[in-house]
Amino acid sequence: MIFQMVFMFAGGVALFLLGMKLLTDGMKIAAGNTLRNMLAKYTSTMAKGIAAGIVITALVQSSSAIIFATIGFVNAGLMSLLQAVYVILGSNVGTTLTGWIVATVGFNVNLQQLAMPVLAVGMLLWLVYGTDKKGALGQALVGFALFFMGIDVLKNTFEGLGEIVPFDQVGHDLPSMLLMLLIGILLTTLMQSSSAAIAVVLTAVAAGLVPVHAAAALVIGADVGTTSTALFAVLGATSNAKRAAIAHVLFNLLKVPVAFPFIGIILSGIYFVFGEGTSTPVVIAIFHTTIKLIGLFIFLPFTSKIVNYLNSKFTEEERKPETTRYLDDTVLHTPSLAVSALIFELKRVGRKTRKLIRSTLKGKRPAKEIEQGGKGVEELAFTVGEYIQKMQQIGIPNDMEIVLPQSLRVLQYFSEARGHAIIASKIPRAASLPGSVNTTIEILEELMRSFMKITDSEKSGFSVSQIREMVQQMESSYEIAKNAILQAGSKGDISIQQMVDLHEQIRNYRRIWDQLSKAAYYLDQFNQLIEHEPGTGPQLQESETDQPTAEKQENVTV
Repeated sequence: MIFQMVFMFAGGVALFLLGMKLLTDGMKIAAGNTLRNMLAKYTSTMAKGIAAGIVITALVQSSSAIIFATIGFVNAGLMSLLQAVYVILGSNVGTTLTGWIVATVGFNVNLQQLAMPVLAVGMLLWLVYGTDKKGALGQALVGFALFFMGIDVLKNTFEGLGEIVPFDQVGHDLPSMLLMLLIGILLTTLMQSSSAAIAVVLTAVAAGLVPVHAAAALVIGADVGTTSTALFAVLGATSNAKRAAIAHVLFNLLKVPVAFPFIGIILSGIYFVFGEGTSTPVVIAIFHTTIKLIGLFIFLPFTSKIVNYLNSKFTEEERKPETTRYLDDTVLHTPSLAVSALIFELKRVGRKTRKLIRSTLKGKRPAKEIEQGGKGVEELAFTVGEYIQKMQQIGIPNDMEIVLPQSLRVLQYFSEARGHAIIASKIPRAASLPGSVNTTIEILEELMRSFMKITDSEKSGFSVSQIREMVQQMESSYEIAKNAILQAGSKGDISIQQMVDLHEQIRNYRRIWDQLSKAAYYLDQFNQLIEHEPGTGPQLQESETDQPTAEKQENVTV
């Protein structure tokens, strides 16, 4: 009998968790870029951020999914940490809707009659339409049906469990209440879902297995336990992800000193307002929402100070040149965010590459130091490349799939530009050169410094046409410098070795701007891509024929 109930309980929880996962995943795909746009557009103020967190979490039915997506926005540079914390606070309130659904629908209707038609319609849509939006909606409906079937199994299990487990005898004393708190923490930690833990608590209290005061302690414990999900998820993640996770943890830990000592007072207030005849599941749902709101109003005045404090933490990883700033596994939960974060990380590789090249042009850093710096950037680029492979494995929308090979192409362009810069830094340059030679090389290097600025795709006014014009200027300057070097060599003003070295140096310069201009071409397309919804913006091109490159014109002989 006991083993049968244990298996029934485990099966009910499994159905509930599976339903939640299918519902969440289906809604994220069915909503397309709507969730991404809502987070991007409606988080500019505290009120908007909190409201967005509440509404989107209520829609998706997973605070963890929204928190991960929010962390992804911070990583992708589309949202500040302060905005993200507001969304996280709202998401914590929005997740209480699950409890309301269970408390109001789960015990007042025939769940089998509700679930079966929904399951049939959802499965039909899923089978017919597959992975497109209609199919994803079908997947969400299947998850919704399994959600209620799990609740039904839990209800039937708890009806017979009261005779075996004497939870109804839990007293109001501190040791008993602390035990309930710990059980709530354990439930969420094991299930990795506070919504599942709350559903278990609500079905237990509806069956009379757990008294209302003990259920309230279990709910607080479930909220505390949900912090483990965030902490597990950000192990090895970016600094921004860790900061956002800590804010989530602090908010939920706040419930212990704020709500736990006052459980009796809060419950008395609920009964006073809503009446003694209010059903215990509804009372617990009200209690859950109430403590979330209390925590929200206490936390809000200190949000800015907490964010400032968190911004000063986890900075060690950011200082490492090979550590990604925008990419981690949390971003992979939302493919469109992963694409945005990837593009921001590519731009970061570009910034580091241009900085290295500028050091080469100044000629003030030793060649060994420049080479060492190049290795750090190369390690970062390698990490980004590995992440692109992860993105390919999880899959991204078809209209954005071309971003992955093109991103690898951009990484290769940056790598080759760094390689030519390092080669140029090692070429010896005479302290004094004929005036014509020295002047032409200095003009070429000055043009390249200007070129470094206009190839920065993050600056306003970035334009591929402007890059093309600059490439033409540098081509002319390159030819003038090459002729000056050859004439100086033919007249004996410089040695043949100096002539070869100088030509090799400016030829490496030419290859640098060739690679950077190619990279800029694709980054320009990426900029246009992330500014539009999938399918509505310009399409990425495979061809390089329109790129501002002079590689085909190069004559590599002296």
